[in-house]
Amino acid sequence: VETRAADDVILDVPGFGEPVSGRVIGYPGGRLPAVNRVVLRRGRFMAPGSDDEVVISEGFAQAHGLAPGDSLGGILNDRWRRLHIVGIGLTPEFVVETKPGELFPDSRRYGVLWLDAAAAAAALGLEGAWNEASLLLRPGTSERAVIARADTLLARYGGLGSFGRDLQPSHRFLSDEITQASVFATAAPVIFLGVAAFLVNLVLARLVASQREQIGMMKAFGVSTRALARHYALIALGPVAVGATAGTVFGLWLAGRLATVYAKYYRIPDAPFTPTWSVVVIAVAITGVAALLGAVQTVRRVVRLPAAESMRPESPVRYRAGLVERLGLTRHVSPMTRLTVRGIERRPLRAGLALLGMALSVAVTMIGLFAFDAISAMRDVQFRAAQREDLAVTFTRPQGDAALRELAQLPGVTQVEPTWAVPVRLRHAQYERRVAMTGVPPQAALRQVVNAHGAPAPLPGDGLLLSTELARLLRVQVGDTVAVDVLVGRRADGRLRVGALVDDLIGTNAYVPMGALRALVGDAAYDGAVLAVDAVALDRVYAHLKQAPGVAGLSSRAALIANFDKTMAESFNITLLTLAAFAGLLSVGVIYNTARIALSERGRELASLRVLGFTRREVARMLFGELTILGVVAVPAGFMIGAGFCWALAAALSSELFRLPLVLAMRTYALSALMLCVAGALSALLVRRRLDRLDLVAVLKTRE
Repeated sequence: VETRAADDVILDVPGFGEPVSGRVIGYPGGRLPAVNRVVLRRGRFMAPGSDDEVVISEGFAQAHGLAPGDSLGGILNDRWRRLHIVGIGLTPEFVVETKPGELFPDSRRYGVLWLDAAAAAAALGLEGAWNEASLLLRPGTSERAVIARADTLLARYGGLGSFGRDLQPSHRFLSDEITQASVFATAAPVIFLGVAAFLVNLVLARLVASQREQIGMMKAFGVSTRALARHYALIALGPVAVGATAGTVFGLWLAGRLATVYAKYYRIPDAPFTPTWSVVVIAVAITGVAALLGAVQTVRRVVRLPAAESMRPESPVRYRAGLVERLGLTRHVSPMTRLTVRGIERRPLRAGLALLGMALSVAVTMIGLFAFDAISAMRDVQFRAAQREDLAVTFTRPQGDAALRELAQLPGVTQVEPTWAVPVRLRHAQYERRVAMTGVPPQAALRQVVNAHGAPAPLPGDGLLLSTELARLLRVQVGDTVAVDVLVGRRADGRLRVGALVDDLIGTNAYVPMGALRALVGDAAYDGAVLAVDAVALDRVYAHLKQAPGVAGLSSRAALIANFDKTMAESFNITLLTLAAFAGLLSVGVIYNTARIALSERGRELASLRVLGFTRREVARMLFGELTILGVVAVPAGFMIGAGFCWALAAALSSELFRLPLVLAMRTYALSALMLCVAGALSALLVRRRLDRLDLVAVLKTRE
């Protein structure tokens, strides 16, 4: 068991106009703690007994350009202190420095400071006491039983409740990131390997068709069917051998780079990348299986092809009216369009697979763009509908209406509303959850409860309003009764009826009217306030709140929005560019191979048309007409597939921290279709060059 004194404070960083929130933590001198050790990056630790030397977190130091020898100010226990920086450090407890109540880290406005343990206790008014403890459990120990026993022991001392490492913010943030990465790492290869198998099938099918006479002759001379099947299977595996070598080298390099990015973003001091060769073997094996699956149909054709039949030239294709023509849908189109439609109908499987490949390329592009649509919707809902204040203030200790009136009298402040969130334990049957129950004042305007679409969610008269995710975790519905254990004050308990649910986007929340919360807790104090401030007066309000002894934290909505945008850009830009690049390659691969094989199959008839007087443009229209029709059909099909993928992705990535809304903007549909059009144009350009260079005499020669 490691105990310590810790609390949130307001800091004054030289050269930074806004107040900064910090977490001051007592750190033992002369020995290493058992848990949450600080790794020193620069400088030294605090001298034992020093009351003004601090080690600060690396992210905070880099954000403000601070180094050992610099100093900053802070209000500790309502007293102004000058703190001297002697070291820069990291700790696993704060791989993500996220301010309590906020979703994303902001190192410019929130940092961690380690002070000598005795000095921290004295500065925070906790001499000979502690307010935080970290426990290590023996292997096999029941975490839940220890938490229950610890809560019982600490209840009379004002304990707010214990929790496991899975709910520790940095651990949860990092584990959710790994979970989301695993979703992408599973979904993307399935799509791309499926298309790769189709391309293998496409190429091998044409190869067998062009070599059918040689296959028949080899069978007639006694070459075994097994040997021929093995030959074409090895042809399918040939590209895998080359691709696996290049892919392994590139994949290991990319994995090393990714490990470096993770180490930098999460500030992990030592994160060397060590290849796991079993993963490489599995990846190569899966790729080989995909190639063999693509070759299965072709190999079956080779096996079933009779020698006598295959030694004869393939029978010409019989052109006849298909279903589309019999329905009269081509009555008013040109003869060339009819020929194109017949070409699609005579090879429905190949046309269907090509259409599926194009549709998947549209869908993959939609997945990349969907992340931005969903995040943009979350941003609008959270910062335009729910949080509409300019500033949010957190008090060092609960305050009454007098503090609200004092804030309202600050120059430039036009509106003040109280905030009050009480830590509680909600219980229903065998399920329980620790959450912050938020009291909502009547006619709240600056901070509202809204649903996933940004519409206000009305509170029930005296019951609970729960987020849908929290209701799912507690297995409750509207009308059920939930036991409420208050974890502060006089530790009141009671029972509240679930009056309504709200499908919100962030966190697991419980709301009650402010009056109902006051009646449950038996107190009339607030833990903070939200303010509407004139823009021209913001600096003066900042300057006042920096010196206010009762203020523990301050956050600006504008800063939250800027940090939200920065974090999302860093997280999703690489993903978008990667998916867009793969989607483009996928589109080009499908369209080019389909067009190239069509040219190979129809070279004789296209050359005949040229000899009969058709222009190059007219012949090209016949060749690319099939791809154009398939592309037109593939776009709406890709939209439907993409919407399904986005729905599955939103469900897979959603967690207790946030839920991605299923939002697809018109821009997403337009860019996804445009990507297919650009890939089609590039592929057509490449094949058109081959078509224009067609040797008419060589193509028209009769093969003996």
